[in-house]
Amino acid sequence: MYDENIEVICIGQAVLDCITKGWNGGSPDSIAGMADSIDLAPGGDAYNEGIILSRLGHRVQVMCRLGHDIAGDIITGKLMENAVDTNAVFYSDTAPTPVAVLLVAGNGSRRSINSAAQQSHTFEPDISLLKGVKVVSLASLFRIPFVHPETILTVCREAKANGAIVTADTKLVYNNQLTLADIKAALPYIDYIFPNETEAEYYTQKKEYSAMADVFLDFGVKNVIIKTGPKGCFVKNMQTCFTVPAYKLNACDTTGAGDNFAAGFISSVIRGLDLREAVEFATACAALCVQCVGGTSAIQNREQIEAFILNGSPGNL
Repeated sequence: MYDENIEVICIGQAVLDCITKGWNGGSPDSIAGMADSIDLAPGGDAYNEGIILSRLGHRVQVMCRLGHDIAGDIITGKLMENAVDTNAVFYSDTAPTPVAVLLVAGNGSRRSINSAAQQSHTFEPDISLLKGVKVVSLASLFRIPFVHPETILTVCREAKANGAIVTADTKLVYNNQLTLADIKAALPYIDYIFPNETEAEYYTQKKEYSAMADVFLDFGVKNVIIKTGPKGCFVKNMQTCFTVPAYKLNACDTTGAGDNFAAGFISSVIRGLDLREAVEFATACAALCVQCVGGTSAIQNREQIEAFILNGSPGNL
């Protein structure tokens, strides 16, 4: 259902995460192990971005695929509870809602276990809903639903035709083996892309941040923002190149940090901040995120982030 009040539409994945923190694995012959905590929390790129953008004061819609099951009901309920529009959610009678197991180490780093079957059921985004929005976020580029070049091109081209800013957060591929060359027709439509350093290296086959960024720029992407974890991020376009340091802190859980970064950046662009200011605000969002378990546990409102920026101090790269 088209809603003229929607500012941002986030297209991508919504999953139910089982977050296991501090898992010791048990002894080699043990049938059970212990963990510091085990929590259920909705997540996924589109879900996390949508929740945080709503809390930052924006009217946001999430487009994803869920199943008619308990996990889907939990995700839908949480979206509605956070005032995120769910009219673009697709419900499948045959494909289950994606569920992932996240193993979080003591330093906040994580590994994920995903079901291959859940990755085989995609959907076609409804481009009629892109009219009138300020930003279209490809929250899960190279993951469902952006696993076919034609789908990526259609969404990007329609978004730009309607005057929207296009952002993309990349993910490592699963079964499909898409490359940047495969989606070269769509890349010039993307205004901002947010790969982390592992993804940037994988897709560009480069080792140095500036060289990684140049590959994206040569394909026509307007601005490249490489998330470099505890080091911060590297930013480059055809006019400028700079780094923004991360905040020095002890990470509890890095789940959703990139999604919080993307949401903070998108919010800043809507509010008219310049590129550096937008990246600095996004960096603060990611820093707050990693101090709590789960991708949407930390940030509750804009005032919280502004207070953190005022009182916090970024580290040095």
